[in-house]
Amino acid sequence: MPFADDAFDAAMTIHVSMNIADKAGMLREARRVLRPGGRFVVYDVLQGPDGEIHFPVPWARDPSTSHLVTPDEMRALLGDAGFSVVEETDSSAASRDWFSAMAARIAASGPPPVTFAAFLGNDFAEMARNQVANLAEERIRTVTFVCT
Repeated sequence: MPFADDAFDAAMTIHVSMNIADKAGMLREARRVLRPGGRFVVYDVLQGPDGEIHFPVPWARDPSTSHLVTPDEMRALLGDAGFSVVEETDSSAASRDWFSAMAARIAASGPPPVTFAAFLGNDFAEMARNQVANLAEERIRTVTFVCT
């Protein structure tokens, strides 16, 4: 990144690393630009314990652009980059409930005037169905890591 070492007090990624194959490189760069004691927060979709995911999903139409790691792998990557995980929250159940409620609203009353399809494409309904199935079948997890 085009920033000096120790340039920031905090940084975060929100639904980013699942599209990045070189997570170790991304995390090393995040650590490099954070001041000692700085905070780094990762909120991401991770690989769940129960099998390969159903595609398409909101971040990838096929496996070629999906680079999920397990929670254990993410913890190890964060540690290898020099971070200490101080808090970890698995929000998979809340994510599943949100997507399920959205799918039910759309089924009952049709889509709202503006949807994620505006930027994700016409297959967003299938992506949403797959997201619910992936969460329900524990093929994916949504997890937040707070690190120093």
